[in-house]
Amino acid sequence: MTLTTLEIKDKTFNVKFRGYSIDEVNEFLDMVIDDYEEIIRSNHDKEQRIKDLEDKIAYFDNMKESLTQSVILAQETSDKVKSSAKIEADNILNKAQNDAYTLIEEAKAKANQIIRDATDDAKRVAVETEDLKRQSRLFHQRLLSVVEGQMGLVNAPEWHDLLQPTAVYLQNSDAAFKEVVEKVLEEHVPETDDSNSMDATRQFSPEEMEELQRRVAEGNAQLEAAKKASEEVSKPTIEIISEQSDDASNTF
Repeated sequence: MTLTTLEIKDKTFNVKFRGYSIDEVNEFLDMVIDDYEEIIRSNHDKEQRIKDLEDKIAYFDNMKESLTQSVILAQETSDKVKSSAKIEADNILNKAQNDAYTLIEEAKAKANQIIRDATDDAKRVAVETEDLKRQSRLFHQRLLSVVEGQMGLVNAPEWHDLLQPTAVYLQNSDAAFKEVVEKVLEEHVPETDDSNSMDATRQFSPEEMEELQRRVAEGNAQLEAAKKASEEVSKPTIEIISEQSDDASNTF
């Protein structure tokens, strides 16, 4: 049984002969009471402190349990996240590999198609080039034939007599003069020897001169028309040569 300070204070003792001094005993009891009260207060504080600490321990125990559950839950969540992340990473990797394979195959197909198209274009260009060369050879042969024909026409011996001055023509050919006179005057000129040749300077009548001038004008007109016709024939040939040359230049 725990004594209280009041019980100690109210405690009485029987008095005997030659016993303890009452004052000293009371004084000592007062000291004991004070110390006892101090001890009681200290114990009470300690008990309260112990109770607080026990409450805190219980709180921390509960918190520890909660933290343990949280750690376990976090670990489980982490494992799930890791597993999901690994699965997603594997899916992304597989998809990337499939996409890369698809892109490579498409690139190969496009490259092969480009090569085939380029080969076909090269073959077509080669065929067209060969055809143009063949046409150029034919054109060259035709042009050579035309030029040779034109050169033959230009170098014809008839041009020598045709291009001589009229005076030389009359001086060197009495027969030609006779032919002209016969055509203009419509009369026969008799044959004569060299000693008695026809006088080319004889006087013509005005009518004969007019007829002669008209015939000469007609002859000049015919020569001019022939010259223009020759130029018209030569012009398309020159244009064809120019066009063929341009086509050949553009082709090569």
